[in-house]
Amino acid sequence: MNQEASLAVGMKIKKWRNFKDFKQEVFAKEIGVSRIMLSRYENGRSRVSVLQLQKIALLLDVEITVLL
Repeated sequence: MNQEASLAVGMKIKKWRNFKDFKQEVFAKEIGVSRIMLSRYENGRSRVSVLQLQKIALLLDVEITVLL
């Protein structure tokens, strides 16, 4: 995944997290990462692994393809 793709995925994660009314700190804890790491995902500075993406999709109650 290149940086543009990472940013696109991160923006979708943030959009859905906000839509589902999750605070960043709570959401990060639920998926097993720090708030800082979640911020990096959402800003495209770190790539989200497939395993993390599955956890995120499950918590947001969306298909994984919605985040891609």
